[in-house]
Amino acid sequence: MIVGEPSLGPAAGVAGLALASAGAALVPLASAAVRRVFPGRNVVFVRWGFSHVALVLALLLLLFWASGPVFPAGRVLERHAAVLGGGCLLVALFARRLDPEGLRCLGLWRGGQARALLAGFAAYVLLAPLLLGVFLAWPAFLEWTGHENRPQPIVELLRAIPAEGRPVAVLLGVAVLPLLEELLFRAFLQPLLVQNLSDRLGILATSFVFAALHGASAFLPILALSLVLGGVMLRTQRLLAVWAVHGLHNGLMFLALYSGYAPQPA
Repeated sequence: MIVGEPSLGPAAGVAGLALASAGAALVPLASAAVRRVFPGRNVVFVRWGFSHVALVLALLLLLFWASGPVFPAGRVLERHAAVLGGGCLLVALFARRLDPEGLRCLGLWRGGQARALLAGFAAYVLLAPLLLGVFLAWPAFLEWTGHENRPQPIVELLRAIPAEGRPVAVLLGVAVLPLLEELLFRAFLQPLLVQNLSDRLGILATSFVFAALHGASAFLPILALSLVLGGVMLRTQRLLAVWAVHGLHNGLMFLALYSGYAPQPA
């Protein structure tokens, strides 16, 4: 995810807080809409454990370290895709060896894809005011509490990409990276945490890890988005649904970024 510009000022923070408060009132409606569109729910029992998560994490760290000399500073999206892709390959290997359903246990179930997509988009649209409000209020909150609010370096890197190179960046940020992140977090990590904690705590723990990896300046906006994605995944168990919503969100953020304002693709 890409951190946005510094705060637009106290007025934006107040407006964001009001918008987030109003958006929070739509959470029950969004939840009911998702249940209405996707009435059934599959309970997933994962066969992997925390030792497998540790192995995936170790591989990701190793690939991140080893890929430094391979990718120049301006190819950060390509580097992230390569690192996450390696982790996803290991996740796929675990799924095929440990689960009788093979790769389908990673949210690749047959049928129900259209309903899952509709449920995901319904949740995102209904909760858009909440997400936007959190995005506006969080920078102001950081400044009010004395924390420095600065955009991640990747924002400047993406801005510096010449026009002819931007389609590749958008493709990676809208299609490739959301798929890899959702496979790692919503299809692999979240079911394990839900199984060992509870539905809500599992989603919250997964979202906390996902948001923390992006730094303090983007923590709460990404946490809010991740909670939406986690809820959609819990209900539908369809990777396509969360991938599409994540990609839609990033597409809107890239549109704003290259229109002159730096928001935060996830």
